[in-house]
Amino acid sequence: MMKDDLPTLLLIAALSLTGCTEPAAPTVNLHRAVEIGDIDQVSRHIYWKSDLDLPDAHGDPPMHVAARAGRVAIARALARNGADLKAPNAAGKTPLEVALEHGRVQVASMLIDQGAQLDAQDTLVALVESGLIDRDTLNFLVNSGAQLDKPDPNGNAPLHLAIRNGHLETVRRLILAGADVNQPADDGRMPLRIARESAPGRDARFIVSTLERNGARADPAP
Repeated sequence: MMKDDLPTLLLIAALSLTGCTEPAAPTVNLHRAVEIGDIDQVSRHIYWKSDLDLPDAHGDPPMHVAARAGRVAIARALARNGADLKAPNAAGKTPLEVALEHGRVQVASMLIDQGAQLDAQDTLVALVESGLIDRDTLNFLVNSGAQLDKPDPNGNAPLHLAIRNGHLETVRRLILAGADVNQPADDGRMPLRIARESAPGRDARFIVSTLERNGARADPAP
């Protein structure tokens, strides 16, 4: 039995008991129960028809809390009991977007299985621009069809965006994943040229050195 199966089985067992005896009313706030992974309390909320889409004080519905915390079994139970997979939180993000920006790829995969829609390329671009993409999420998006070197409508590939925004770790992750360090942007500038001409920042020189170490050229090959 896989490690993640145990909480799922416990939740199923807890919910199945409702057919024989009525569970006690929940004593822990639903959002808190999701955050700490209290399956018993979550199952009570489901049985007693708590609002599964009610935002907390930060504007996050329970599904977003589960996505951020990586609570796969709880997120699945919420989805199967009617939680809205498309509902945005206060920041305008869906549960799937929250899961991916926190590297919770198991939750993301489950949400997609339950019907959540993923545009892998758009998500890749958004997370690269924000600097919120980790290795697991990057691999997940590539395996879901995102292309590392595909330009956006402005002619910028993800690597160009990461350089322009000064996201050193994102630059490193894209290069390790296979991004082309010598693909020119729409204006003809190479990634290394963009890095050298970008406004100086804390990580600017490290971005330049990272590109140089990985064979980047400042100008196109003759």
